[in-house]
Amino acid sequence: MSKLPRDLVLAVTYNCNSKCRMCNIWKSEPLPVLALSEYEKLPASFKDINISGGEPFLRPDLVDLIKLLVAKNPQARIVISSNGFATELIKAKMQEILKIKPEIGIGISVDGIGEIHDQIRGIPGGFQKVLATIKELKALGVKNIRLAYTAGDYNIDQLYKVYQLSQELGTEFTLAAIHNAENYFNTTDNKITKLEEFRQEFGLLIKEELNTWNVKRWLRAYFAYALYKFLATGKRLLPNYSGQDNIFIDPLGNVYPADVSGHIMGNLKEFNNFSDLYYSKVSQEAISLEKINQNWMMCTARYAMERHAPRVIGWIIKAKIFGVNL
Repeated sequence: MSKLPRDLVLAVTYNCNSKCRMCNIWKSEPLPVLALSEYEKLPASFKDINISGGEPFLRPDLVDLIKLLVAKNPQARIVISSNGFATELIKAKMQEILKIKPEIGIGISVDGIGEIHDQIRGIPGGFQKVLATIKELKALGVKNIRLAYTAGDYNIDQLYKVYQLSQELGTEFTLAAIHNAENYFNTTDNKITKLEEFRQEFGLLIKEELNTWNVKRWLRAYFAYALYKFLATGKRLLPNYSGQDNIFIDPLGNVYPADVSGHIMGNLKEFNNFSDLYYSKVSQEAISLEKINQNWMMCTARYAMERHAPRVIGWIIKAKIFGVNL
C-alpha cells in the first residue's frame, strides 16, 4: 500500500468577504461547513497544511480547528491563506492561534500595488487593509508572513513590483498563476495569453532568487521556472503525484487529489477514518485518473520536487553558472 498524503490543502469555509475576478466563490449561496468532529478522522501523516477558503478567518471555530490539527500533526508546517481584509478579526484570532502554534504562517494575497489590487479583489481600499493587517501581524510577533501573488494577464506587470514590496516589508513571497476548477474556483474562463510579458516578469524574479545564497530561494526559482514552462507549454516538468503526496478537502468534507481536480476520492462523513476512504476503490481510481492532469501549484509541486531532487539540484547548479533562458 502507498503511504498516506503529506500535503493537505484544507478549505475550511467558502464564505468570503472579497469579490475576486479570478474566483466566483463569493457568488455562491452560503454552504454548511464540516463539523469539527469530522476532522478528527484526518491522519497524522501531514507535513504541510494550508488552511484556505473562502476566507478562513470567517469560520467561527477556526481556533479550535487549528488546535485539533496541531494535536494530530504537531510537526506539520501550517500556513493560513487569507485575503487580509478583516484586520481586527484576524488580529484577535491570531492572538489565540499563536498560543497553539507560535511558528504558524500567514499568506496574505497581494496581486498588485494600490488600486490595482483593489480592482482585482473587488474591495475598495483593500490594499491598505492588507498593509494594516501585515503591520498588526508583525506587532503580534508572527514571523512567517508571506505575500501570495497570483498571476494573470490582467496583473502580470505587477509581479516584480509585489516581489519588491515583499522585500521592503520583510516578508516571504509566494507565486501562483490562475487555474480553472469547477469544484474550487468555480470558473472555467481563466486564461493566460500574454506569454511575452510573463517571460519578462518571471525572468526578473528567477534572476533575483538565484542571485542569493539561500537554498529556499533557489528552490523558489526552480518552482517559478517550472510554472512559466507549464504556462507556456501546458505541461509539467515533473510528474503529478496528486492524491499520493497531496490532497484537497473542501468545506463539505469532499476529498480530491488537488484543489483543481474534478476527481472526488470520497467524503469524510461517509467513512469511519481517513485510511478507509483513502484505500477505497473509488479513491484509488481517482488518484490514478489524476496522474494525467496538468497543473503546477505549490501543493502539487512541493513533493514532486523532493522526489526528483537530483533533477532540481542539477537545474539550480546550471542556472547559477550559466543563467536561465526562458
